[in-house]
Amino acid sequence: MRKGEVRHIGTIVDKFLSGCSITADGYALRVFFSEFIGPKLSKYAELVKFSKDTVFISVKSAVVKNEISLMRRKIIKALNEFLGKEIIKNLKMVQD
Repeated sequence: MRKGEVRHIGTIVDKFLSGCSITADGYALRVFFSEFIGPKLSKYAELVKFSKDTVFISVKSAVVKNEISLMRRKIIKALNEFLGKEIIKNLKMVQD
């Protein structure tokens, strides 16, 4: 970007996030996921990756893994509604 050149803020944010290997949609999806599961669970679970039709969630304990597992269908439905498309079909968890 040249000095004095005007650019849309969305373009700048997308360029910055792509340098960090995060898309704006991916970031928004992470924020939505944290809000959806609530503040208590979001301390111990984080959406870490979205690939093709699968969402990967990092969990810090077996208890949280079980809790997220019980919410699996609700989470997939909510994330698809947020995206506006039926994209996500699987949810996989990785325990730290």
